[in-house]
Amino acid sequence: MARPLLRGDRLQAAREAVGLTREELATKLELSSPVRIRVWETGLERPRPRFVPRLAAALGVDPLYLLDVDRDDPPLAALRLAAGLATNEVTGPGLSVMTYVRLEDGRPGADPSTKVVAAISQVLGVDIPRLEAAVRRSRRDHAATATFQG
Repeated sequence: MARPLLRGDRLQAAREAVGLTREELATKLELSSPVRIRVWETGLERPRPRFVPRLAAALGVDPLYLLDVDRDDPPLAALRLAAGLATNEVTGPGLSVMTYVRLEDGRPGADPSTKVVAAISQVLGVDIPRLEAAVRRSRRDHAATATFQG
């Protein structure tokens, strides 16, 4: 599954709402140039995951607000981006990157063990019910895509 897109229009609106120029936001994020902010706002590029929570904090918004997802029912990838992590950073005791990737992709299979759910919950900093809902959403999205393509 494609990772959720950053909504450039929301990024620009949030930046303007707090009265920051692109240059000022770039400085807050320790970027070398405001061009990066422009390409994110226009959708020409997506920021690396680590910038999503940094942008949100600088603008005083929820990281999920900046993503093209339903904030009340986000897929697992959105929670990962909101935490500022790349897929290869979602690992820990009892949790392999491949196990996580399968869940994020929404691939059908057995429900993850409580140990895996707890590990992902801890890495992403979200409570277990929210994580379980995100896994279900990822699976629904995957099934819808598979049905559409098939």
